Amino acid sequence: MLINFTVSNFRSFKEEALLNLAPAKRIREMSEHILHSPENKAVDVLPVSVMYGKNGSGKTTFIDALQFMKLRITQDIYPSVTPFRLADELQESKPTRFSILFKYCGIVYDYGFSLHKKTVQEEWLSAYFTSKPSLMFERYMENGKPSATFGQALVSATLKGKSFLGFIMQGIKPEELFLREAVKRNVSILAPIVDWFSDHCFIIKPESTVQALELILHDQTETLNKMNERIKEMDLDVDALSSVRTPFDVEKFCSRLGDTEAAQYRSIFEELQIGQAVTLSDEFAHPHGVVRKTADGFDMVKLEAGYTRLDGKNVNFDMALASSGMNRMIHLLPALDLIHGEDTVFVIDELERSLHTLLAQYFIKNFISETTNAQKGNQLIFSTHDTNLLDANLFRSDEIWLIEKDQEHASHLCNLVEFKLTTGLNYEKGYLNGRFGAIPVFHGDTLRIH
Repeated sequence: MLINFTVSNFRSFKEEALLNLAPAKRIREMSEHILHSPENKAVDVLPVSVMYGKNGSGKTTFIDALQFMKLRITQDIYPSVTPFRLADELQESKPTRFSILFKYCGIVYDYGFSLHKKTVQEEWLSAYFTSKPSLMFERYMENGKPSATFGQALVSATLKGKSFLGFIMQGIKPEELFLREAVKRNVSILAPIVDWFSDHCFIIKPESTVQALELILHDQTETLNKMNERIKEMDLDVDALSSVRTPFDVEKFCSRLGDTEAAQYRSIFEELQIGQAVTLSDEFAHPHGVVRKTADGFDMVKLEAGYTRLDGKNVNFDMALASSGMNRMIHLLPALDLIHGEDTVFVIDELERSLHTLLAQYFIKNFISETTNAQKGNQLIFSTHDTNLLDANLFRSDEIWLIEKDQEHASHLCNLVEFKLTTGLNYEKGYLNGRFGAIPVFHGDTLRIH
């Protein structure tokens, strides 16, 4: 579970911006929202955090910062970081810094790194095997070359100890993270950090879909049944989803394409191994579904929305014909069924995209209810413009965050608890009337919310 995440000198964020999911000590409201750690009573976190701010304030940028960190940890690609560029050349030359504190499998990890362009300037990791931190490693630049100090906990847990760790450090490229390179060389004590980012930190952008959802629902009948139960609860104007598998003729498919596109798809299909799949998503040019290589050739699995006519006959439609809101919700619903795992965080940019307010509210309420009942450390972080959700009956005040830019166009993140809040205050009206900032300021007549 995520305890806090910090970034500085990243795009519109000049100074350090901290998203802290630890509950504010002076807040007594909605104590049932607190997630307690069975291994460490001092590690309590909140199940949800919501970010508000006007367009262009930095909400997406903050989420992108976490996604950038995940990308560098989980993949062998090295994008150059973009610093804050609206101050001066000195600011641009400063490193961009990412740090995260999270709990996974009963252990709290404090990990971070700083970059200048693609080059790693610093990297550090401490682990809380007890109530006190144990240094695992600390990397730094020395005479223009990467060097590191290794903690005893890491040395003791590594075959060949310090000499092997030093060997990894000597061979590391300036843009590579020591964490990732060590895990690739079977330093298993560090693997949980990479595993958490890979399998327990999900970042969902407005255009995101669950990869191969069609196959998941086809192979996991229980998950499909649960999704259909939720669809009925939400009145999505569909009786049920079904997963349909049919043979797929590669040549027939390619014959409908231009020569260049046909050659590209033939190459993709030829490279697939048995059991591997590729998604076809351009519903206007192609079938919409997942093509999977089988021992006998290829098949296509796609989702269909089922309806019952007045005469009792069932009629199915391809999900590509369904509304964007229905497709958005269907790709969000798996998050509710994944919360029965542990220490997983879902970060959603623009949760309300294409969703009715009541559907977004349903999703949030169900997530909070199910994750607090399970008490397994799962969390939801999201940005939104839907002020109907800004409700004291839905969120604690320390679960609400505001992002606003200053005169230098630098983004700042602050928590609602930093403001003086009166009992019974209507958060939505207060926000829309400018009490907390983070809203557009129009030149001319303004509308006040009464």
